[in-house]
Amino acid sequence: MHTIKVLIFFQLVSTSLLSQQVEIPNDLKLENADDYQKTEQLVLNSTDWLLETPISEYPKKRKEINAFLMKWMSGSPTVSIELVSGIVPLDCADCLMSFMSGWTKYSLENNYSKNKVACAVAGAENAIEFYEKNKSGLGRNSDMEKLKKQQNKENLKKYIESKF
Repeated sequence: MHTIKVLIFFQLVSTSLLSQQVEIPNDLKLENADDYQKTEQLVLNSTDWLLETPISEYPKKRKEINAFLMKWMSGSPTVSIELVSGIVPLDCADCLMSFMSGWTKYSLENNYSKNKVACAVAGAENAIEFYEKNKSGLGRNSDMEKLKKQQNKENLKKYIESKF
């Protein structure tokens, strides 16, 4: 019982610390390839923050991080995201952001991977994990339920391949 209390305490502390770790600089500039490269770690940290922080907490910070990620992903010279019907959760903005940031994270962590299927699988897995953690606040989403069903059947990669 003591071990469980200690684990819960550390989980609460780490969640609290994680929420404080990501700071988007006010003077952030994304004007050239070097600017994007210098902020890659911030992109990775921001992606993790969005996934690990419950949607009901820190709404102002979530909005700020989403805006930064959107700006970074739309201007990045190294990462290109392909939004394909049937894979992308279009009717859930937070799930869509999770998909795109998961794609981006995979690409950055895998030598700027351009493998659309692998990136899309990573994006879908990130979005599914986000959805599962925040389902009570988001409500049921048919796009996410379809992806989750494919993942549960261990068929997510094949499903995504069929959509490209």
